[in-house]
Amino acid sequence: MLSGILHLHLFSLGSLSEEMKSRLYNQDHLLVFLFIIFCFIKLAIIKHVPLINDEAYSLTISRHFSLSYFDHPPLMMWISFFIHQFEIIEFHIFRIPYIVFGIFTSFFLFKIGSIVYSKEIGVVSAILYFISPFFFLSGGLFIVPDASLNFSIAGATYIAIRLIFNNENNIILWLALGFLLSIAFLSKYQAYLFGIALFFAFFFWRKNVLFTKNFNISLLISLAGLLPVLLWNIGNNFESFAFHGNRSSFVFDLSNIFYSLFAQLFFLLPTTGFLIFLSLNNKPTSEYEKFLILLALPTIIIFNFFILLSDNSFAHWSMVGWMLLIPIASYHLIFMKSFKLEFIIFKASSALVAVILISSLIHHARTGFITRSYGDKIPSWDNTRELLDWRLVADILAKNLKEEELASLATLNWYDSGQLTVAFNYKHPVGVIGPNSNHFKFINLNDKNFTTLIDVRLIHTKHEFDIKKDFISYDYNVTNKIKLPLFRGNEKYGIVSVFSIEKVIEKL
Repeated sequence: MLSGILHLHLFSLGSLSEEMKSRLYNQDHLLVFLFIIFCFIKLAIIKHVPLINDEAYSLTISRHFSLSYFDHPPLMMWISFFIHQFEIIEFHIFRIPYIVFGIFTSFFLFKIGSIVYSKEIGVVSAILYFISPFFFLSGGLFIVPDASLNFSIAGATYIAIRLIFNNENNIILWLALGFLLSIAFLSKYQAYLFGIALFFAFFFWRKNVLFTKNFNISLLISLAGLLPVLLWNIGNNFESFAFHGNRSSFVFDLSNIFYSLFAQLFFLLPTTGFLIFLSLNNKPTSEYEKFLILLALPTIIIFNFFILLSDNSFAHWSMVGWMLLIPIASYHLIFMKSFKLEFIIFKASSALVAVILISSLIHHARTGFITRSYGDKIPSWDNTRELLDWRLVADILAKNLKEEELASLATLNWYDSGQLTVAFNYKHPVGVIGPNSNHFKFINLNDKNFTTLIDVRLIHTKHEFDIKKDFISYDYNVTNKIKLPLFRGNEKYGIVSVFSIEKVIEKL
C-alpha cells in the first residue's frame, strides 16, 4: 500500500521536475503540431485529387434517403445526404468529414501505441497510418466507407484496451464503446467480423463483465447500428447480403491472387508490410499484442482466403485488419537492432516514391503526358478511365444534345451514371439500364422512360460491343447512334457514343 502511494506521488504531475514537465509539454505540443500538419496536407490537396467512381456513385444515390443501401450500410450516404441539404455541389466539400475521420483514426492509433508501448510508438503508429497510400486516400480523404470504419474500429480498440486490461468500469467508456461499434456496423460489413472478435476478446480476458449492466448497455447501443441494415434488407429480399455473397466466384485465378497480394503491400507501403510480417513471425511480447492480433487476423485471413478462391475479390477488403497491426509494426521499427537508420531512410524513400507515382498518375489522367507521343494509338495499358474527368463528357453532351434528351439520360452501369450526374452538378440525373445498376434500381430514376443512352469507351478498347443485341434483352430498341470524340489533353482518348433508344411496348 505504501509503495503504491509513493509510486503515485513520485509520478503525479505535481511532483514532476521542471525538466520533466517541460519535456511532456513539448511532446504534447509536438503531437498537436503533427496532427495539424496531417490536416493541412489533406486540405491542401482535397480539390486536386480526381473524383473516383465510388465517390461519384455515393454522391448521386445519397441524394435519395434510405434506411440502408444496396452496396454498403448507410452511414456514408447519410453524411452526404445531410450535406446535400445545403445545396452544395463542390465535391471536395463532401470529403471534409472523411478527412476528420482519418485524423481521428491516426489519433486513436497514437493512443493505442501509447497505452500498449509508449508515446514514441504511438507517434510512429500515427505517422505510418498517415503515409500508407490506402489509409491516406481511402482511409481519410475519399468519400468511401473505409474512413468511418477505420475510425470507429481504432476507437473501439482503444476503449476496449482500457476496459479489458486496465479494468476500468466507467459507464462513459462503455457508452463510447457501444457508440463506436454502432458507427462501425453502419459503415461497412467488415465490422461484423471485428465485433465477433471483440466479443471473444472480452470472453478470454474479462469474461466476468459479460453479464454486467454496463456491458449489456454497450451491447444494445452497438446492435442499434445493425437495425437499419437489417430492416432495409428484410424489406428488399436481402439484396445486399445476396450481392456480397455472390462476389465469391470460387475460381482459382493466379493473376488475381498475385495482384491482390501486391496491392495490399502497396496500400500499406511494402516497408510497413515487412514490419508487420516481422512482428507476426515473433512471439507476442504482451497480452496487449495478443489482443491486437486476435482482432486483426480474422479480417486478414478470411478476406485473403476469398482472394485465393475468387477472381472477383478486392485487395482493400482486409485493410482494416492490417491497420490494427500498425502499432506492433511501429514497436519493431523503433527497436530494430541493426540497419535501423537505413530502413527508416528506405521507408521515407518508398513513401516519396508512392507520392510521385500517384501524383504522376493523376496528372497523366488529365494530360496523357506519358503516352503523348503515341498519338491516337494509345497502348491498352494506358487505362485511366477511373480518373477520367467526366466534366469533359458532360460538356460534350450539353453542346450536342437537346434539353429533352439531357432530361432522359441513362448509361449501362452505376459508375458512369454516378460520374455523369455529378459532372452535370445534379441538374440532369442519369439513370441505369440493364443489370449493372446497383442502388439505382431502388430510386425513382429507373421509373423514367429513357430516350438517350450514353456509352463512353477508350479508343484502345479491343473488344467489340453489340449494344443493339443487349438492348433487346433490356426491352429497348436503338433507333439512332452518333459518335463524339473525347480528348485528353490535345489527343483523342475516347469515344462518347450517344444512342437514341425507345422502350419496347409489348403487344397484347
